[in-house]
Amino acid sequence: MYAVYIAGGWLFPGRKRIIPYSIQTLKRLKPALFRHDLMALLELHYQHRIKPLIAHRFPVADARRAQELLAKGGFVGKIVLLRDAPSAAA
Repeated sequence: MYAVYIAGGWLFPGRKRIIPYSIQTLKRLKPALFRHDLMALLELHYQHRIKPLIAHRFPVADARRAQELLAKGGFVGKIVLLRDAPSAAA
């Protein structure tokens, strides 16, 4: 799939290029670059320049329920497990 995006940039000059990014692939293939990107993302988060979209929050004790919701799908955003927090949906 990555090849299709990259080839599209060459086939349609003058158009904006889309370059896919997978942090999981980067972690596996280039761990040093992964750490650099992760630190940059965390810094942006601490500065409130990016804000993750959180669909639901669950205490760790409800991890099973969170996993069931994840498997069912049908929501937008991330599921977050919280330490020592009451069960609450966002």
